[in-house]
Amino acid sequence: MQPKKLEQYKYFQPVAWTLCIGFAAYVGFLALNIDEEIASLESSSLNFEERLMRLEQTVGASTTTPSGR
Repeated sequence: MQPKKLEQYKYFQPVAWTLCIGFAAYVGFLALNIDEEIASLESSSLNFEERLMRLEQTVGASTTTPSGR
């Protein structure tokens, strides 16, 4: 007896579509947030380095190097 394929389960399609639509909404939310942050950076009077540091903090990029190197 072979095991059932994933697609044969009753709730596979609703769960798959929910995950797909949820991920699309998440990516859209991130795109809107970064667009707003870029617009606020363009209108600020900060120099380039300060703008870059603020953008990296917003995105969550780390600018520190690991210790011991």
